[in-house]
Amino acid sequence: MDSARIKGLMDLLAESDLLELSLTEGDSTLRLFKQAGQAVVTSVAPSVIAVPPKAASPSAIEIKASLYGVLHLTPAVGEPPFVTVGQAIEAGQTVAVIEAMKMFHPVKAKAAGKLVEILAQAGVEVEAGQALFRLG
Repeated sequence: MDSARIKGLMDLLAESDLLELSLTEGDSTLRLFKQAGQAVVTSVAPSVIAVPPKAASPSAIEIKASLYGVLHLTPAVGEPPFVTVGQAIEAGQTVAVIEAMKMFHPVKAKAAGKLVEILAQAGVEVEAGQALFRLG
């Protein structure tokens, strides 16, 4: 497994809510986990690499999922997304919908701000309380 791929997986873990990630390819196994505010990588080899995860700025506001379901960033297939990075968001504005039990539940901003990061991908399952967007 090349170092660029490992670095990409480390960045992915640092930016996510996951605590651990394991990957096996052929006879190589890579195990990544977060520990005490840092991302740590271990593999079959005895090397350990530690990198700090990206920290949100103290003034950042996160918009979180209210329930478990599938995240949709657009109102319908082929339509533009509800919001885009760099856009000004108003309190109460719908920024996405979560599909749960064949029903669509709006995800609304609780505060105003500028959208600086989308933390989840469209079409993936999200957990209740998972950060979906970051406002700055």
